[in-house]
Amino acid sequence: MILTCSSCSTRYLIDAASVGPDGRTVKCAKCGHKWREYPPADVPKVLTEESVEITDTVEEGAAPTPEMSIREMSASSSRRRTTEAPPRKKRNWIGWLLFLVILGGIGAGVFYGRDYVVKFLPASAKLYQMLKIDVQTSNKLGLEIREVTSKSILEKGVVRLTVTGKIVNVTGTVRPLPRVAIQLLDAKKQHVYSWSKELDEKEIAPWGTVEFSSSMNQPPEEAKRVKADLVVPKKPEATQ
Repeated sequence: MILTCSSCSTRYLIDAASVGPDGRTVKCAKCGHKWREYPPADVPKVLTEESVEITDTVEEGAAPTPEMSIREMSASSSRRRTTEAPPRKKRNWIGWLLFLVILGGIGAGVFYGRDYVVKFLPASAKLYQMLKIDVQTSNKLGLEIREVTSKSILEKGVVRLTVTGKIVNVTGTVRPLPRVAIQLLDAKKQHVYSWSKELDEKEIAPWGTVEFSSSMNQPPEEAKRVKADLVVPKKPEATQ
């Protein structure tokens, strides 16, 4: 609350609560002018002013009001602000707790409901697999071929083509290793020649990787591209 002396226009910053509901008589510390001050009707504005002592006097016939210095008035205001601070901190704490609970619920739903997530968002399977979280996909083998490369070398007048790559287990279970089918394609991606490669390893560990390499001599001149696939083993026919 701001007090302004009507005589010398000196202003003082005090706690509005120190005035009391019935007002009190104050005396300007600069010019000695006295007047009756009443509490403001609206919320007091904060204004930094010079700290000044205000001396109270009691008018004749008025009820005596205990004296209070500007320091005491300011101290009472500080105590009120300190008392009001804890509820605000408590609300902030509850807000963070609620946020963590919601975040944990979402995380649990994404983890335990991962098969449903992949069903509606197939591209999310790659993210789960990167985190080594097993999910159900349309890939029945649970294996992928990656980093397929080819290299041609001329040895004693004979061109030797070598195809290399990696087989990756994208599941959390041991998987059998099928044969690798290698195709040579022309510039229009039409089939030119193909062969298969039986791997020495029979199984691949969960989230494991197995490298393969296969070669042939004198590949067709029209072969421009190389493609590698896994041969899906045929299901045994049911005996009658």
